[in-house]
Amino acid sequence: MLKTPLRPSHMIPSPSRAILLRRPSISSLSPLPHNPFSGSAIRSPPCLQRVHLVRCRDGPAFDLSGGKGMSGFMEVEMKVRDYELDQYGVVNNAVYASYCQHARHELLERIGVSADAVARTGDALALSELSLKFVAPLRSGDKFVVRVRVSDSSAVRMYFEHYIYKLPNLEPVVEAKATAVWLDKDYRPVRIPPEVRSKLVLFMRHGESD
Repeated sequence: MLKTPLRPSHMIPSPSRAILLRRPSISSLSPLPHNPFSGSAIRSPPCLQRVHLVRCRDGPAFDLSGGKGMSGFMEVEMKVRDYELDQYGVVNNAVYASYCQHARHELLERIGVSADAVARTGDALALSELSLKFVAPLRSGDKFVVRVRVSDSSAVRMYFEHYIYKLPNLEPVVEAKATAVWLDKDYRPVRIPPEVRSKLVLFMRHGESD
């Protein structure tokens, strides 16, 4: 009896044409825990090498009242480490969620929103949804960049777009979308604080004026 071999999840063929910063297709996934790597082999966040803002003039203007998103992407450059690989010699699919999380944290720090400061108030900014589209694998020693931005918002949620590219040729690797929800001390969704909204607006204006 013949058995059809299963194709590993990372062996996804690259598209014939890669369009830089095109909008990814969205696939619905079950909500992930806030820290999916707790107790795993991942012991520290990816090594940050350089962070800077990328201008993207064709994106919509950021409008918190209407939820239209930021027009600029921030870049975080990183390097693959050996223990992030799976048995096939490529980065384990779950690790890309960690890369995206690290980039979101760097973006929020740049905006002026510290996860530690939020936690001290009793509130939380928790990940409620994450979808990833795998295009090509990364291997040990590969350098790559994560481009991230706040693409949309609502009264209680922030929406993020992520694009991972292999350096130096900016080969597309992963496209991802994430939703984070603001929670109170009882873990119920509440409105994003006005001071946080103000920081988002100031960050957008600063980026557009640079």
